[in-house]
Amino acid sequence: MTSPMSDLTRARDQAGDVVAVERLDGGLVEIGVRLPHLAATARPGEFAQLRCADGIEPLLRRPFSVAWTDGEVCGFVLEAVGVGTRRLVALRPGDALRALGPLGNGFAVDPAPARALLVSGGLGCAPFPLLVAELRRRGCPDITVLNGAATASRLYPPDRFRRGAAGVTVVEATDDGSRGHRGLVTDLVASRCDAATAVYGCGPNPMLAALAATLGALQPPPLRAQVSLEAPMGCGFGTCLGCALPVAAPGGGSAWALCCRQGPVMEASEVAWPGLLALPPAHVA
Repeated sequence: MTSPMSDLTRARDQAGDVVAVERLDGGLVEIGVRLPHLAATARPGEFAQLRCADGIEPLLRRPFSVAWTDGEVCGFVLEAVGVGTRRLVALRPGDALRALGPLGNGFAVDPAPARALLVSGGLGCAPFPLLVAELRRRGCPDITVLNGAATASRLYPPDRFRRGAAGVTVVEATDDGSRGHRGLVTDLVASRCDAATAVYGCGPNPMLAALAATLGALQPPPLRAQVSLEAPMGCGFGTCLGCALPVAAPGGGSAWALCCRQGPVMEASEVAWPGLLALPPAHVA
């Protein structure tokens, strides 16, 4: 059974002022924008469609997870990979930015698990500061973030996951061994997961497929296994159909679901992983 459609009645198109732009190592950029409605309503794993320019180039907005909120300010983590994101990272404090959101389905946090394992790959760090804050608010006592990247300069800083929250452990992994575990971040999952653990993943789809395979082999399985998927979400509300992803169909085979409305967060067991990995990558921002 696929995820339900997201609630579009919560979304608003709002203009806000950029209040901070921080350039982190490895090309990551963190932008803070004063967006009162989005800050008050966004749930972990939900996203906003950001308008990149006032003209028609680029025409489409770009989707970004709400990384964190602080009062009326929302944070977004991104890097320059295309014409839209190059314009966004060029913003300066005082510039205006339009955001449509919150959109999509986020992570399930009710009831709060005894243990939470957050598995991040590269820019997959983006939804996790807000998720950490919500898990702590709901009383989850044991939160571990497994933070992976190709090399040390690409790792999102541990203190930005925590944002002052106590009881949060960050374990790092790099493909080249320049910091933490040498190898894939998914190598660290099995030994930290049991039947009382809720697992949340975000990163490139191949990493999430590896995470799903690891979790599927565990006995007993984790309490919860959810992943935030990548797709080219052109509109954010299910009209353009550009973000259709293959999901498991009852009785075998596959069907299609819209990442922007039935995701981006889905149950790992719900995704038709071979079909998803056969699709072109979503890096067109």
